[in-house]
Amino acid sequence: MSTTIYLVRHAEAEGNLGRRCHGHYDSMLTQRGLEQAEVVGKRFADTYLDAVYSSDLWRARFTAMAIARPHKLTVIERPALREIYMGDWEDEAWAKLPIDYPELYDTWCTHPWDCRPPHGETIMEAGARALAEMRSIAREQDGNTIALVCHGSAIRGILTLALGLRAEDMMQVGWGDNTCVAKMIFHEDGSIEVPYRNDNSHLPQELSTFASLKWSDDKDVPASPQMWFRAVNWDDPTDKQLCLSMFHETDSYRKVPLTDEQIEARLRGFQEIHPEAVAFGMVDREIGGLICMNTQAYPAESPVGKMGGTCILEKFRGFGFGPQLITHAVCLYRRLGKRVLEATPAQYKPHAVNFYRHNDFEPYSEFQDENGTFAVLRRNIAVK
Repeated sequence: MSTTIYLVRHAEAEGNLGRRCHGHYDSMLTQRGLEQAEVVGKRFADTYLDAVYSSDLWRARFTAMAIARPHKLTVIERPALREIYMGDWEDEAWAKLPIDYPELYDTWCTHPWDCRPPHGETIMEAGARALAEMRSIAREQDGNTIALVCHGSAIRGILTLALGLRAEDMMQVGWGDNTCVAKMIFHEDGSIEVPYRNDNSHLPQELSTFASLKWSDDKDVPASPQMWFRAVNWDDPTDKQLCLSMFHETDSYRKVPLTDEQIEARLRGFQEIHPEAVAFGMVDREIGGLICMNTQAYPAESPVGKMGGTCILEKFRGFGFGPQLITHAVCLYRRLGKRVLEATPAQYKPHAVNFYRHNDFEPYSEFQDENGTFAVLRRNIAVK
């Protein structure tokens, strides 16, 4: 008998929006991702399913749960369905890769089938691993119809193999949008039929990740600007002066401004916990923004990590860098064992409050001091 598998890419996750290289790295869904998961769940609500599978990574599991819920099914996790393992590239900003690995990153963009990140695997290896697991599932579920939630690069490798293409013909498969669907029929003789692939017709335009990122068809990589991050170097006079200038803008709520000496001492203190707690957001090799994390606001054992301010230089505003700054903070604090990210913008600065609300922070409380009233906003960053 034949087994039908609907192969689904997970909903939008932090790495997609924050432009970070997340393979085996376990990340959460964005707000748009949560909405995408709900929509793809509705797509399958009237499709008979015998089982729902996913990788063991949260972004796939949550998407699979949205598909399984209307059918009252329990998601079956299979670690072999994970995304490509990116080795030394895991949790790096995508924009940093052409700086640190120019030749290898060029291979990723132009000949992705040949690219192996240091200590990682290739797309074709990830595809072969996941496809072998799918064949095993098809045998277990002989004659049944199932949904299976996987990951972008792994799916690209899976489809290249399933369609009988050479690795170097991978470009014909293309990238699929978040929650896109491929229908695959596994026959008893080992052949695989693919009636359609990369179908995101269930997504309205405003929920399409590709539409929001302005993906380029000719280069097959996101065309919209991306940031990477480097620690502020206080021994560099240019770094020091620009950092102080940008921090004054973020700290303008104070009735009595801090002196340059006070700011430097404060930010150096943040960097004692982690150098990139005070970092420039780099656009190629040009400074585009600043992010500060107040790593001293709470004791080391506290689950809360606090923002210390963000600033984007005027020429780089309006390009969507805000989520990339916040994702840098999320990933850094997660490495430090934090489960909650907190921001405390001044209430009289609605643009600052709205910035954090737009980046998935929710109202928690408020407080007053000699500088005015401040909103306390929090965002959960613990991967469940």
